[in-house]
Amino acid sequence: MIRLLIVMTVLCGSSLVLSAQDTIKATSLPGAQEAEQFYNSGTLKFNNKQFADAMLDFNKAIEFKPDFEKAYFNRGLTKIELLLAKSAIQDFNKSIELNPAADYTYFYRGMAKNSLGDKEGAGADFDQAARMNAQNDKAYYQSGVLKFEKSDYTGAIELFDKAIQINQKEAYYFNDRGSAKRMLNDYDGAIADYQKALQINPGLAFVYNNLGSARKEKGDLKGAVESYTSAINMKTDYYIAFNNRGAAKLQLGDLDGAISDFNRAIQLKNDYAFAYVNRAAVRYKLRDYKGAAEDCDKAIQLNSNYADAYLSRGIAKEMLRDSSACDDFRKAADLGIEVARNYVNDCEN
Repeated sequence: MIRLLIVMTVLCGSSLVLSAQDTIKATSLPGAQEAEQFYNSGTLKFNNKQFADAMLDFNKAIEFKPDFEKAYFNRGLTKIELLLAKSAIQDFNKSIELNPAADYTYFYRGMAKNSLGDKEGAGADFDQAARMNAQNDKAYYQSGVLKFEKSDYTGAIELFDKAIQINQKEAYYFNDRGSAKRMLNDYDGAIADYQKALQINPGLAFVYNNLGSARKEKGDLKGAVESYTSAINMKTDYYIAFNNRGAAKLQLGDLDGAISDFNRAIQLKNDYAFAYVNRAAVRYKLRDYKGAAEDCDKAIQLNSNYADAYLSRGIAKEMLRDSSACDDFRKAADLGIEVARNYVNDCEN
């Protein structure tokens, strides 16, 4: 039996839009007027997405006023936009030194650390931001994302709950809570959250894709196809949704529709190994064993440790009376697929 691997997307990225702090009024202190003029100019340029020019202005503001906390913070935000996360952290450190009570600085320092892969440091900063400001929904959300990434789905849901209690208008919060529920097999809860996310923002194609996956796992294959179709209508190059819709159609017995979707996924992304293995499943059902083996060949070329591809190719080869099928079964078993051991035993008997 061909083992079908279906890819599902879980979007746990931030939906945050950085915005510089407000402009301020000039004071009469030495150098303060010039510093504040450059600060206000930098803030305006930041908000107009002129990030390189904004950073030059914040540099000048800090030259005139070395203890200008807001300028350090805004320059840190600017550096994040310019993908200078390490340097941004330095600015946030200085901002915290000058104003230890600023929860928002801990939050954005956490964002910079997260972008560098420092998950532990990011989590500590998000937690600190939430302790300092219990209404910081973004901090709870980002902490939830980190829990999700560690496969602590229950912990993630608790944090997403807190974010949603504070802010019920953020579609990403509902989407990601839905994805955590889906990982815990709470498909009804996941579907409800995805639908809520779409009520808030109907333009999110990935949420339709996730809704389709939850419906598919619940057994509502027709509903899944409808949701994947909505995602594709919204984003015509959405190769993951084509792949997922093809998998649902395959389970519905629509072989022509399934292979058409897998073909489209591969056209859009010719190194998409999952779609090759899924197309192999259709070709196997069509008794095109040679085509199924060739699709698995391609998947293995793309990912030499793709266990499902070895198992599927072994089964196709067995139908072709190709003795190397046993080698594929052994490789699949070595990569952790238990059912492959049954085929290995048959080879050795």
